[in-house]
Amino acid sequence: MNNILLFRRAILLQLDVAYPVSLSLETISMGLKISGFNFEEKDFLSSLYYLSEKGLLDLQCSQISAEHKRAKLTAKGKEYIESGDF
Repeated sequence: MNNILLFRRAILLQLDVAYPVSLSLETISMGLKISGFNFEEKDFLSSLYYLSEKGLLDLQCSQISAEHKRAKLTAKGKEYIESGDF
């Protein structure tokens, strides 16, 4: 992936629009593809885990199925977006 920074920002911006609701990883992936990003699933998951470790988003697993995962912007992530520093 050529521009990982733009890719990560696009993830956060999708979650910001949905805030305070979480989005399924499939929905986020679809939004990125519609926006013109070409990526492999490993790049997508790597970016999600990176943003999660930075505290900007929270990854949640369904209580019924561990395979069903969702992401939600954290308060820190919301503040980051609103700061305009990205």
